[in-house]
Amino acid sequence: PERTAMPDIDIDIQDERRNEVISYVREKYGKENVAQIITFGTMAARAAVRDVGRVLGIPYSKVDHIAKLIPFN
Repeated sequence: PERTAMPDIDIDIQDERRNEVISYVREKYGKENVAQIITFGTMAARAAVRDVGRVLGIPYSKVDHIAKLIPFN
């Protein structure tokens, strides 16, 4: 099947070499064919509390109880 969307390249690299990779891609494909975009993810409040609790090593039952105190909207 033919591609319906433009291809993309994800570059998850160390900050120190980021500009080097971007320069290479621009030289290889032409600056008019290269763009930098960013996406932002969101996390619901309850999920954020659970994630922080997990990272801090707080027992899940305690974190879950606290998370359930947060209203949905």
